[in-house]
Amino acid sequence: MTAVAIEHRMVHFRDDEPEEVVGEIDRISGLGDGSEWVTLSPWVDAENLPVRSMLHRLFSARGSKVPEVTWVPPQEGEPAQLGVLHSTGAGALDRIVSQGVEVPATWIKIGDHSKRGLLFAVDPATPTPEVLAFAIDAARALAEVPTDDRWVAQISTAG
Repeated sequence: MTAVAIEHRMVHFRDDEPEEVVGEIDRISGLGDGSEWVTLSPWVDAENLPVRSMLHRLFSARGSKVPEVTWVPPQEGEPAQLGVLHSTGAGALDRIVSQGVEVPATWIKIGDHSKRGLLFAVDPATPTPEVLAFAIDAARALAEVPTDDRWVAQISTAG
């Protein structure tokens, strides 16, 4: 088995300036090979970062209080997927909807699990700005730490 190096590049952006991240998602979608993906999280000031012990991370059934949204591009006839890791437990879809977050009607919910998070198959006709807006809204709704309009996207490349 050959080890695969993964490179990461960070893009900091604000709610009202998502153009660079939208451009990255569009570029990666065009590759069609699954070699790149995007993970985004709210920027959290150091004093608000949660502290978790190693034992809690190993044995807890919940994710981080700082949600992570991962978008994986479409490949081999499968649609793009968008997953949200969070610490609010099962039933996250009901929680985000109750906070006014609208899931695009053509998306398919694949899972809503306390450990693995919330997962959707993304309709290929969904415009990229709408995908990113949903990701931001869902992460904000599920965050258990203070957030504002600052975000960080990690562009990952397997090489």
